[in-house]
Amino acid sequence: MEFFAVADVCLTPDALRELLTVDRLPEVCEAVDSVDEAEALGRVVYFCHWGRYHLRREEILGGVRFWVPDCPNALGFTVTTGLPPRPDKVVIHAVVNRAEHDPEFIAATEELVSTLKVGLEGRARPAPEARACDLFAIPDLRPGAKA
Repeated sequence: MEFFAVADVCLTPDALRELLTVDRLPEVCEAVDSVDEAEALGRVVYFCHWGRYHLRREEILGGVRFWVPDCPNALGFTVTTGLPPRPDKVVIHAVVNRAEHDPEFIAATEELVSTLKVGLEGRARPAPEARACDLFAIPDLRPGAKA
């Protein structure tokens, strides 16, 4: 299953990475209660709906990826900018390894994505008109591609 949200903010990938550290995640996302020390599987994190899990973070092209290695649904979510489908905004994309799930889990995952969107919008400047953030877009370098 996939879950998407688009935050109406304009951040560089580096600013997004600086804002979205594991330690700062509870400040930006209300669905995360708190973060604790590191263990073998990753940082201990307490989700509002799911309780205690481990969380890992890595920097990726355009932003960050978080994943929960001990989640039975293999939850992962990326937060990126400067890339399709909305290079002018911040895209939040969460995935789980199920084609279907119970309504409670779906609602909790939608809330995680939604509260992350709201948190980002509350901490960054709104995105100006489309194209204003194109300087973060990756150019198409294929032969014959329009600039």
